[in-house]
Amino acid sequence: MPTTYAIPKGNLYMDATTYTGNGSTQTITNAGGFQPDLVWVKARSSAYNNNLEDSVRGAGKQLVSNGTYAEQGNSGDLIGSFNSNGFQVNTTLLGGSDPSTNGNGVTYVGWQWKGGSTAVTNTAGSITSSVSANTTAGFSVVKWTATAGAQTVGHGLSTAPKMIIMKSTSNTDDWNVYSASVGSGKYLILNSTAAATTY
Repeated sequence: MPTTYAIPKGNLYMDATTYTGNGSTQTITNAGGFQPDLVWVKARSSAYNNNLEDSVRGAGKQLVSNGTYAEQGNSGDLIGSFNSNGFQVNTTLLGGSDPSTNGNGVTYVGWQWKGGSTAVTNTAGSITSSVSANTTAGFSVVKWTATAGAQTVGHGLSTAPKMIIMKSTSNTDDWNVYSASVGSGKYLILNSTAAATTY
């Protein structure tokens, strides 16, 4: 690719790593050699939940994109840590066992995105947020506590995002998705096959 591109090698900022679970604990290394700030793990050979964890909420805090569950998990559950070149997986969830990220003999894919590592406080919006942003890649993870009425939330990027995936961590709500290609005032639902809704 031409050297004028901001990202001449995409897997320095986003990588997909396949692996086979061992039913215990193991470290997964990405080819890009970066510490991920969002990891999305899905079993390829079994019908297990999609597991999403990020560095802003902390390793072990699980969200499930194929359902409406609120955040669950203790520190270090399922994804034990975000490492300098990948992440660690295990089978522990809430004191029990769960094969979503590391079942013995199960094949998986782990999609990983590089944010800004440690979360920082962002006061750009009317609501203070915690943000791990990578302005080069145009990607950020943002956490905030909602208040009544219309509010704005700082995302830490230098331009308006073209896509936003949003999930309540405290309630069993749908995953709302905004995409610039779908249009302003419309949203999709990640955990549904429904067409875009105007709201």
